[in-house]
Amino acid sequence: MLRQLEEESAKKLETKFPALDSRQQDEKSAPSIEYRRSAETPKVESRKVEPRKVELEPFELPVFDFPKDEEDEISPNSGVRESTTSEGSLQKKLEAMTLEAMKAQAGVHYSRTQARKQIETLRRQAEENSRVGETKTDSAAEISRENSLQKESLSSAQAAFETAENDSFPEVDAVKENSRRQTSSKSTRSPRTVNMTTKGKKNPKDKKKKRVTAGKIIAVIVVLLILVIGGTGWYGYNYVKSGVEPLDKNNQTMKAIDIPAGSSSKQIGEILQRDGIIKNGMIFQYYTKFKNYTEFKSGYYNLAPNMSLSTIASKLEKGGTEKPVAPTLGKILIPEGYTLEQISKAITINSQEKKAKTPFTTAEFMKTVQDPAFIAKMAAAYPNLFASLPTKESGVKYQLEGYLFPATYDYTKSSTVESVIENMIAAMNAQLTPYYDTIASKNLSVNEVLSLAALVEKEANNDDDRRNVSGTFFNRMNAGMDLGSNSAVLYAQGQLGEKTTLEQDATIDTNLDSPYNLYLNTGFGPGPIDSPSLSSIEAVLKPTDNDYLYFVADVTTGKVYFAQTLDEQNANVQKYVNDKINK
Repeated sequence: MLRQLEEESAKKLETKFPALDSRQQDEKSAPSIEYRRSAETPKVESRKVEPRKVELEPFELPVFDFPKDEEDEISPNSGVRESTTSEGSLQKKLEAMTLEAMKAQAGVHYSRTQARKQIETLRRQAEENSRVGETKTDSAAEISRENSLQKESLSSAQAAFETAENDSFPEVDAVKENSRRQTSSKSTRSPRTVNMTTKGKKNPKDKKKKRVTAGKIIAVIVVLLILVIGGTGWYGYNYVKSGVEPLDKNNQTMKAIDIPAGSSSKQIGEILQRDGIIKNGMIFQYYTKFKNYTEFKSGYYNLAPNMSLSTIASKLEKGGTEKPVAPTLGKILIPEGYTLEQISKAITINSQEKKAKTPFTTAEFMKTVQDPAFIAKMAAAYPNLFASLPTKESGVKYQLEGYLFPATYDYTKSSTVESVIENMIAAMNAQLTPYYDTIASKNLSVNEVLSLAALVEKEANNDDDRRNVSGTFFNRMNAGMDLGSNSAVLYAQGQLGEKTTLEQDATIDTNLDSPYNLYLNTGFGPGPIDSPSLSSIEAVLKPTDNDYLYFVADVTTGKVYFAQTLDEQNANVQKYVNDKINK
């Protein structure tokens, strides 16, 4: 094929360039090369490349954008069609090299430097192939002959290139000069180059760089995902936490909330959120479900924004009222065993908040509980409770002492001192209502029961001791003995409820002239000395049946020790009172 190309090209060149005959004749003698692959290379059938025919008549040269530097490589579209295989064959490269040399003779621009590089590359490949000694189908002699033919072909191609380099073609030079001027007038641009020796191969550094870049991208994505997930979790945690907390811890304003019958937890949450009681109705729904609050009742509820979800849910389970009730402003705590004087101070304190005050005063309270008109009004309203109320002439300190039940009471904007006191009296009446018949069956009066219960409240600290103390008091009264209570004497002295030392308690004046001195006076006393608890009242109505006539409490622990005889009592007093006081 190569020889045929050379012959056709020589005939056409003889007409235009007679001086080339000798060179063409030399090229005809160049043998064609059939390259055989080594055993290591996969056998790939290559397609023969048909050379282009050089049309010299009429003689028209294409215009190229030549590279600015002679060191630039040729364009891959220079006229040689590449092989369809990825590797190509050495024979095709030699044919292409020879054809390029012929084009250079005809005036087609070809980079001299690039030609040298290509020739050098082909020479190295030929030398490399000569070193390959293992083949499956070729003998050593055939390989040697092929290498020899390759070298002769290279020599012929190089000779043709050198001849074309040394010859002067005015027409070609004019075309080159014109191309250079066109190139210089254009903007600078990076030439396209083709690396003939490394085409089709990937740079390991590029692969490593790509891997590093991909790793960085993955790391950034992972960090972003962690940040997004973490931020979302933190936001969700704070969102739920804030929803569980009170809407406004400082806002105690009560609102009457109507919960319709059949309302679900979702609907209740929506109502509470709408009325400004909670932050989020959906959180209320899930919170009550998680905490197993399910028995919500309909009705009117007084709720405030400072209430927690658990407080609201507890109120909803207890049930509301059929009609709206004025919302409470605060609470008043009356402890068990308080006297009226102590209650007058407690009524000024809003127990719902520390250091908060109520609109009531001590003086107003004490004035009201001693007002005869108010007492008469209460006696008329609660006849069973006040059926045996002592008169002022009986020697009682306060007629209503012991008749106010100790508990916690709400007050509203419309509350007054009278209404608060009446609520306490009404509570005592409610506690005693189930026992009025029992009291009557025991031939006791309400005043006697409350008087004895008030003493029991001060002498014992637990239910067992209360019942034993109550039984002992009844044993002493049945035996015609006085009750001998220190608490009653302290009340007469105005010291009950105040802090007293052990010496003061042990050295009370048992000769004090007072109806409350139960060392000198027998019976229950003129009236209660404090507001007893329901446990003390029940202990009086259900006392323990025992044989004790005496008891004394340990001054350090409060434990009560009982005795049947005076000698046992004196021994207990010495052991649990005097000895501990003298230490």
